[in-house]
Amino acid sequence: DDVGKPFHPNDLNEVVRDVAGDLVERVELVDTFVHPKTKRLSNCFRISYRSMDRSLTNEEIDLLQNEVRTVVSEKLGVE
Repeated sequence: DDVGKPFHPNDLNEVVRDVAGDLVERVELVDTFVHPKTKRLSNCFRISYRSMDRSLTNEEIDLLQNEVRTVVSEKLGVE
């Protein structure tokens, strides 16, 4: 369990790949924001999914995204 450990983008990459496996094509940090009053750091990541042998459905991706959010929160302690 890595809760309390400083966040590193590679940790997110690892969790996403653990959840979605070969369907993950790319995980990229697209934006960061520091709240001027609270100094809280927010990162925006784009996750690209692709299957080489079939079209992915919105429902499949929604399920993967929800699982990624849950696991990231539990393992990395981020929101």
